Amino acid sequence: MGYSSDKIRNVAIVGSGGSGKTSLVEAIAYNSKLINRLGKVEEGNTVSDFSKDEISRISSVYTTLLSFDLNGIKINILDTPGYYDFIGETISALNAADAAIFVFDGFSNIDATFEFIWEYCNKPKAIFINKLDKEDIDFQKVFDTLKEFNSNLTPVFVPDGTGANFSKAISLISDSDDKGYKEKFIDAIASNDDALIEKYLDGKEISKDELVKAFKKGFSAKSIIPVLSGSATKNIGCDAIASFISEFFPQAETIDVSDKPCILVFKSVIEPHTGNLSFLRIYSGKITQGQDINNVTRRTSERLGNFCTLLGKKRTELREAQAGDIVAAVKLKETQTNDILGDEALASKIKTISFPEPNISMAVYSKSKGEEEKIASALQSMMREDPTIKSYYNAETKELILSGLGALHIEVAIARVRERYEINVELKPPKVAYRETIKGNTEVQGKYKRQTGGRGQYGDCWIKLEPLERGKGFEFVNAIREGRIPRNYIPSVEKGVKESMDQGVISGYPVTDIRVTLYDGSYHEVDSSDMAFKIAGSMALKKGVTESRPCILEPIVEIEVLIPDDYMGAVMGDLNSRRGRVMGMERIGKKQKVNATAPLSEVASYATDLRSITKGAGNFKMKFSHYEEAPSSVSQPLIEIYQKQQQEGR
Repeated sequence: MGYSSDKIRNVAIVGSGGSGKTSLVEAIAYNSKLINRLGKVEEGNTVSDFSKDEISRISSVYTTLLSFDLNGIKINILDTPGYYDFIGETISALNAADAAIFVFDGFSNIDATFEFIWEYCNKPKAIFINKLDKEDIDFQKVFDTLKEFNSNLTPVFVPDGTGANFSKAISLISDSDDKGYKEKFIDAIASNDDALIEKYLDGKEISKDELVKAFKKGFSAKSIIPVLSGSATKNIGCDAIASFISEFFPQAETIDVSDKPCILVFKSVIEPHTGNLSFLRIYSGKITQGQDINNVTRRTSERLGNFCTLLGKKRTELREAQAGDIVAAVKLKETQTNDILGDEALASKIKTISFPEPNISMAVYSKSKGEEEKIASALQSMMREDPTIKSYYNAETKELILSGLGALHIEVAIARVRERYEINVELKPPKVAYRETIKGNTEVQGKYKRQTGGRGQYGDCWIKLEPLERGKGFEFVNAIREGRIPRNYIPSVEKGVKESMDQGVISGYPVTDIRVTLYDGSYHEVDSSDMAFKIAGSMALKKGVTESRPCILEPIVEIEVLIPDDYMGAVMGDLNSRRGRVMGMERIGKKQKVNATAPLSEVASYATDLRSITKGAGNFKMKFSHYEEAPSSVSQPLIEIYQKQQQEGR
């Protein structure tokens, strides 16, 4: 039998990078006798950071699951990354969990990542203040800072000293202290319960059972945010955390009391040699080994051949699991992250995960010929594993593009491609899809005549070129007077015009926003052919563009930047330096939203630069807007490079 939902606790361990999340999970695993020695992140031997990427970078990259039993309660802990580049992993974990523990480095400030995760998490949460064994750290000062951040914070486990004098964390639920924290604890708990506040104000004693009941109620209602304290690496204050989770954290949420299963796939791992691993959050019913289950999202059926519980990379096979649990299924064929499995009628009760869109792109090139399809297939696997990654082929620039949430995100994805699929690739900045157009009118002749001794080639056309409104593309008008060019050769002229437009004339970029009118020409009864008129149309287009005041267009994007007030000046100055134009501003909560436009070429690395300018506190969205004429400082180098290539025969 699997665990019932009231015997399951699902907890995400979250926080900023370097705060000590994995070390805390390691201490919990050690204290729960799941492992016999404490591993260290810097030594690459912790139970939850086991991938090559994580060991080499000495930080978490993926969310890992640790499941264990504590006195009949199953605890599922999701250890998450702390860097924004991998925020998709954290978001998926928070969606699967029923509560979260935020790990806070006592020596650090509340940074942008911590704040983002905090705002995103709408479930009961606690804070573990870490690294209290360090000298010159003041628990009260750290607590006051956090209390300013959120007034619902309530100390529950407090240190008995600081630095070398810190030896244990005192539970204010069961013990007293000599610094007045117990009184503050009782005051905070009582103020969240009408019956207790009256008793408290009357000076009557509040029993432990009454405190525990009120504390559980306030914690589940999110009106109380417990603060724990300790040192994860020294395993101080960590010994009671598993018991605290078991006793006080909310039981697993379910959506229905029926036996009909309904499941969210919140994470996927693609393993080329061992098979896919799909992380399942069961919201109703139960699943059994060998069961056929409907994939509601993809309208297919899957067989749950094997599923298991995890302790890092260690798998323990299960025969069944019930509503509320988190397990991993092996080798599901069609299922991907965010799919819903099970009963279709219940599927509408499950909210799928909304992942952030990627905001930085790189072009992926193969170092070996003939591996392009293999690379594209590998990147498709990355997309199935990580919904915050996007990959596509840009037909215009003839590049395979990989997009992610940051430079590190893309770097790690490519490292996975190299390792898993044994492909040698390199990254380059993506090419910008410039365009050519004209600003004037002209009428030109394109005449192709060749005599080779036998049948010759003859095609002659006159065309008029006119600029079109920006974004209109291309119009071809047939205005031939009867008989000047036979009707069957007209499409050949248009084909020649289009081919030259696609190849570009002055810089090698496609020509757009022009009207071409074919109005005159001549033909030869014997020597004329489709090929001859196609070449004539091509010649006319090239000549006409050069005589019609050609120019280069650059893509312009709309940017929506969300930043704290403190960085407004720096961000505005940076946008101006990128030839950006601010279109408007509005306040969104505690932040300012800046709407602007800028040339794509100027904001290719904006994700990295904005993060640097705002110390990680700024976010942005970007989408294509339109094309505009590029200044000579941009267009002239492009023209010169193309002309040089033409001269060199490239």
